[in-house]
Amino acid sequence: MSKLLEGTRIYRDVTQMLTQTLDFTKDFPKAYRYSVGEQMQNIAMRMVNEVASGYITRNIEKKIDKLDDFQADFNTFKTFFRIASERRWIVGLGRRASMIELMDSIGKQSTAWKNSLVKLKNNGENL
Repeated sequence: MSKLLEGTRIYRDVTQMLTQTLDFTKDFPKAYRYSVGEQMQNIAMRMVNEVASGYITRNIEKKIDKLDDFQADFNTFKTFFRIASERRWIVGLGRRASMIELMDSIGKQSTAWKNSLVKLKNNGENL
């Protein structure tokens, strides 16, 4: 993995989100650990890959496509997280609060990144 990529805030935050997801899904009730919990883990892993792919590719269109995929997965993840929180599967208010802050930051970063790429695309620039 590129040192430049590892230094980006969105990559660090998404990786931290994956780490926290792996930690809290192991405490889900057994009936949901391998359905909802595993889905959340898979989505978080895909999101790490989408950020890396979006960062590495040089083509603006492909970057935007990767960010579209990322944002779709991110919205799905947030839905699963909300359901798990409402059902109290995520033990500890601090854990939930930490993840909410992280997701808020990730959402802002991905939106800003995508907006900057769309602006570049509309100006006819290439990276």
